[in-house]
Amino acid sequence: MTTGEMLSYTQRFNRIVSSPATQESKDISLSIMMSDLEQTYQIPALQNEKFERQHPTVMQLYRTVSEERSL
Repeated sequence: MTTGEMLSYTQRFNRIVSSPATQESKDISLSIMMSDLEQTYQIPALQNEKFERQHPTVMQLYRTVSEERSL
């Protein structure tokens, strides 16, 4: 993940969590963001230690987005 990509995703995340939308709407937006991250960075469906060691920034962002959801 480049610095520019990280900045873009971080801004997107911040826009979602700070929006006046309902929590349900935010959860949907966060889930879409997670799907985008999964597709862009080919995040494995199951926990994969090798992938996580190779892509710590991606995984940190992915977990942050996931933890923000109320599901």
